[in-house]
Formats: sequence, C-alpha cells, structure tokens
Amino acid sequence: MKKLLLIILTVSAMFTSFNAGAQSCGFITPCNASSNIATGFPVPDSIPCIVQGQYYSYSIPFKMYNTFNYVGVHGIDSIAFDTLFNLPCGICYSLSKASGIYAADSIGCVTINGTTNDAVGQYNLRFEIGAYLSGNGGAMTGPEGPSTVDAAGIKLWLRVKSAGGACVSVDTSSGATDQVATLGCPVGINEVTANVTTLTIVPNPMNSSAVVSFDAEKNAGYTLRITDITGQIVSVKEIQAVAGANTTVIEKGKLSSGIYFLSLTDGVSSVTKKFTIMD
Repeated sequence: MKKLLLIILTVSAMFTSFNAGAQSCGFITPCNASSNIATGFPVPDSIPCIVQGQYYSYSIPFKMYNTFNYVGVHGIDSIAFDTLFNLPCGICYSLSKASGIYAADSIGCVTINGTTNDAVGQYNLRFEIGAYLSGNGGAMTGPEGPSTVDAAGIKLWLRVKSAGGACVSVDTSSGATDQVATLGCPVGINEVTANVTTLTIVPNPMNSSAVVSFDAEKNAGYTLRITDITGQIVSVKEIQAVAGANTTVIEKGKLSSGIYFLSLTDGVSSVTKKFTIMD
C-alpha cells in the first residue's frame, strides 16, 4: 500500500491565496447518512446557503470512491483527510471519524458549523488529502492542478447570502468567480485558540483523574467535551473561565481504557487535545 500526499486545488486561480484561519472545529461529529447514498460527494446546490450573521450547522454526507483516475485508473484502499481550506471566516469543519481516514465505499460526513459575516458568494473549498492506493499502480506527487480535482471528484462549495438575499445556484464553470475567505479572521469570531492558550492535561495518560489547565485572555463561558475514538460524546462540562489561569478536573468514571479527545469550545470553534486513559 502506497501513501500519496496531494493537494486538491480548485479550478479558480483565486485559490492561490487561501484562508489561513480555516480550521477544524476540534471535535468529531456523528454521521447519520443513509447507506444507500450514491458514490461521491453531493451536488453543489444540495448544500443549504449560510446566512450572514446566523449560526449555521449542516452535515454533508459522502460515499468514498473506490477508484482514482490519474494517469490511469487505480484502486483506492482509503483516503485520509488532512486539511480543508477556504472556509468563510467564522466557519469550522469536523469529520465523522477521529482518524479522518475513509476506506473505499465507506460512508462519511463533513459537518460545517459556525457564524460568518464574510462576503456573499460561493466558496469553492480545497482539501489536502492523503491517498492510499491499492497495489503498486502509479506514483503521484503533489500539489496537483485542476485535472486532479476533476479526477478525484472531491469538490465542495459553500454559499453565503445576506439575511434577505437569494440563495443563488452554484456556478461550477471554469470561469466562475469564487470568493476567497478573509485572510486572518477577526479575533473573537471563530478563533478560540486566540483566546485560550497552553491547554494541558496532566497526567496524560491518566488513570483515575487529570487536571485540565489553560490560560484565557478574558472572562468567557466554555464547554468542555470529551469524545471517544468513534466520535461518541462521553462527557460534557460547562466552564466559566476567568481571564488568566484556569483549571478543572476530569474523571475517568466509567470510561474504559483507550484514546479520547478533549475539546474546549465557545460554541463556534474549538481547541482540542488527545489524551489516553489507562487502567
């Protein structure tokens, strides 16, 4: 099995500049997609528009391809998502698997959350992925250009409209004008990491309990969420943080040994740490 890291680029030249603020929400979201969905990713207009200034949450289902057409057709063992660029400022994404790896023909979801006041228009998203090809067929290096986008078929569009505006159809033509997400989102819109620093879990691995410590720049309410490796939420705790140093304790309780993810979120975006429970 050969791992091939490549960049999925858009057909628009405007994507030579991507949103450095685009980020993972920091947690895993369940996927309730039907097992009968068609192979590939949904048609662009099936994804509802984001309304400026209003909270948005939508789960985009997909069925992973089993072949990859690049200098010949190759079988796919799995695809590993690494990064998603060009999300509108204030929007984050989460996957339905902690590993981000989806086997050929498996069902998955990309969930989009947040609130944006970024520009009205269509945002052609850009993935960075790793491709695990079956057998020894072909070698590939990245980044690759628009032909790879067409071959992979992994393309998504988000649309942003004003509160009273229309949700226009996506233009997928080569001459389409795609919005480029704001470079450097304003602090406080979706960057929890700008307000929370030095998040630690001690000890890690933990046996019965651990102390979670972080520094906050201002007083704010946060939710501490723990999810297991399958994405199931196993613990939720509300925290009222103060400016400066903060600590809270997490307990093993009835949790079994294994890998978990702790996320600290303001409801729009999150910062996450992985930790392990040992018996």
